[in-house]
Amino acid sequence: MALARTARKEDRLELRLEPDRRKLLDEAAAASGMSTSAFVLSHATVAAQMALADRTSFVLPAERWDAFVELLERPARSDPNLVELLARRSIFDDE
Repeated sequence: MALARTARKEDRLELRLEPDRRKLLDEAAAASGMSTSAFVLSHATVAAQMALADRTSFVLPAERWDAFVELLERPARSDPNLVELLARRSIFDDE
């Protein structure tokens, strides 16, 4: 019976932190039954996913989804003020 191989962890991340923060992380990791490294990596990964969530996913409550889809399916309409604004020369245009 062959054992499945896990991906080798070769990349490293080092942190400099105050002793009281290190103690806090060590205690929280121990209370969670994890190593400090596993605890920090797990929680940092969740924080990173949450920080990027608003850039990668769009979530609505079920009761608002149908109204959102209805708005998306409406035909586009022209807004003369917007047309005028976009026709103006921008300060970023080359002279």
